[in-house]
Amino acid sequence: MDHFSNDETIAIAQSFGAQIYYEKEGLGAARQICFNIVETPLIAFVDSDVYLTDPRFFDVAANLLNNPQVGAVVGMSLGHRLAYGLPAGLLVLRRCDFAGQIIPAAIDARETYFIQRRIERLRLKIRYVADCMKHDSGLRNVKPEWEGANTRLIKGLSFGELLFAFKVIVLLSFNNRGLKNRLYVPIFYMKFMRGFLEYYKWRRLKRPIGS
Repeated sequence: MDHFSNDETIAIAQSFGAQIYYEKEGLGAARQICFNIVETPLIAFVDSDVYLTDPRFFDVAANLLNNPQVGAVVGMSLGHRLAYGLPAGLLVLRRCDFAGQIIPAAIDARETYFIQRRIERLRLKIRYVADCMKHDSGLRNVKPEWEGANTRLIKGLSFGELLFAFKVIVLLSFNNRGLKNRLYVPIFYMKFMRGFLEYYKWRRLKRPIGS
């Protein structure tokens, strides 16, 4: 899935035999298109800012998904030990569990909420595999507001979702271990709440076509 990139992304992907599909809406639409077009038994999401550090991950994930009670396998970042939610940076699912419309096109962040909800409805388990990747996000300055706005769009004025978001932020900061990251928790959450309250302003990440 490509957002009309203007670097060497397409040429590199095609050199490995990849089929290229384009989208210009956002993350929710991009993941839904994947659910619509994939024909293989498994779907693997690898975000563009993720670096795979353990090439055995996909074999491990496939073996775990042989268990019909397991619905998702998440690859965790190096050194992270506290698992939470359903991050989709490195994620493997069974295609048969995700037929139909899963993610509304209007959602541009927190789209994994809908994937996790489907897994919960099917009463499936999530498995986490440690030390599989590095996540080098270039969106840190706007990510809290962006996620806060889309949380509001998903659940409205939900106190439960705000508590869940705070839990995830705390776990993420403790995974990173550094004192600076832990001290950043209240700032991150305030920025998240800013996006939550001003959702009309932050709902879409300003990601130009071709970036």
